[in-house]
Amino acid sequence: MPLNKPIEKRYFTITEVANELGLNASQLRYWEKEFTPLNPRTNARGKRFYTASDKELIQQIAWLVKDQGYTIDGARKALKKRKEVAEAMAADAAPAAEQSVNKEQLLERLYSAKAKLEALSEQLGDS
Repeated sequence: MPLNKPIEKRYFTITEVANELGLNASQLRYWEKEFTPLNPRTNARGKRFYTASDKELIQQIAWLVKDQGYTIDGARKALKKRKEVAEAMAADAAPAAEQSVNKEQLLERLYSAKAKLEALSEQLGDS
């Protein structure tokens, strides 16, 4: 095991997950009741500990309910086809990545046009 490898957390508290995903802790507790696959570990005191797969599932639920406008029942049905949901989320995120590339190309073209216009302005100013 390499010594310089960063330590990855295996378990996350409800507060960490809620803050990272922009949700409320109460919302996560409610979703635990509504979505049976979402079942975090709990200690003797009842403190919840989420795994990375739990976080992924919560992201999918949030995407379905908040971004896509599904009802809880509709999201529950859609999660039965979880692989398709993951593919749809990835497809939804892909245009954003393409858009950033297009922005970079657009900026490059604008700077090029600006340089040409400045060169023309200098030529007109000299004559």
